[in-house]
Amino acid sequence: MNLFSRPFPLVTPLACLAAMVASGCRPSSAVEEDTEARSELVSAGGAPPEQPVIVLTGFEPFGPGRPPNASWEGIAELDGQTWKGYRLASRRLEVVWGAPRKQLDQAITELRPAAVFALGQGLPGAFVLETRASNQRGNGRDNRGDLPPGPTVVPGGPDVFQATADCDRLARALRDQGYPVRVSTDAGRYLCEETLYVLEHLKAKRQLRFVLFCHVPPLDSAIGSQKVTAPYVRQFVLDLLEAWHGGSADARSPAAAKQPPANDPRVAEVEELIRRYFRTWSNQDLKGYGECFMPGACVQFIGPNGQIEPSDLAPFLASQAECHRVATHRMIETPQTIDIRIEARLARAVVYWKLSAGPRTEFGYDHFTLMKHRGQWRIVNLVFYGTKPD
Repeated sequence: MNLFSRPFPLVTPLACLAAMVASGCRPSSAVEEDTEARSELVSAGGAPPEQPVIVLTGFEPFGPGRPPNASWEGIAELDGQTWKGYRLASRRLEVVWGAPRKQLDQAITELRPAAVFALGQGLPGAFVLETRASNQRGNGRDNRGDLPPGPTVVPGGPDVFQATADCDRLARALRDQGYPVRVSTDAGRYLCEETLYVLEHLKAKRQLRFVLFCHVPPLDSAIGSQKVTAPYVRQFVLDLLEAWHGGSADARSPAAAKQPPANDPRVAEVEELIRRYFRTWSNQDLKGYGECFMPGACVQFIGPNGQIEPSDLAPFLASQAECHRVATHRMIETPQTIDIRIEARLARAVVYWKLSAGPRTEFGYDHFTLMKHRGQWRIVNLVFYGTKPD
């Protein structure tokens, strides 16, 4: 959403809410939407809920005859165990370029996990939570002796993903348990960094709520007087899960963490609407852009100092038309990541976007709330703000 011009009128939140109610955003007698909602409840109510899954991943040894990999040995025996209402599923990744994307995509499609915790073997002395993943591969050979088949992990993907997990909070919690834990911005430009990049990519595409990558020290190395063994790594993983569980409302509610199937048609429908939203704005098709919204939808811009500037729909659309009219350079806005969550009657989408206008570039986030209106997804509410490049 463009930040170059923001001629918003002052509209109170109460007035905005009144406009939503008057427009039918929360209808008391909208037969079409109520019928759709009842159908969803009926179809979902008959079958017993499945136990939500947490996927744990580790790597095979680095080549034939090499020592066992601590990242796999630490989680192998957790496979199939129940933990706080979740089923743990351990998967061993191949040390092969491209394998993380293929294997993780398969596991997520099969298991629809609420969270994925990925481990890799790092250096002695500490556990390391990784916070940055580049799309550019390194030049190392894999277990097949092959160099990377291409320069990027995901062709056309963002240059960098910043980890979405709150690694600083998790590190503090784990240090309180006596573990030496660091937070890192260099995952090594090998299969571990590729795994983190793929996880963040799949989080945006497959609606995972939580992903994390951690390097663990090698087996038989020492941390102070503690020898690193498979049971020691396994206990660390359980304590890492506990730290996540204790700090996340979603994690404490396994039922709420259940995700829609990866092929849920609603996800594709919402994503198509979001992409049309950005495409029509960039093409200055304000009629098509306006049709992405519900009648009476509300928009809020959060300024750099935290001030909230609300607007109802008509003045907002007029401001966007005027902004394009007076712009020195054509403005193009493209989504970098799209994270979609489906609820009973609503959908929520968080989009990290990039806006280019000649020599200027802006970044920011759009938070959408969407609902079906006459059989089509439409935006009920939009909150957006600018940020530094992520």
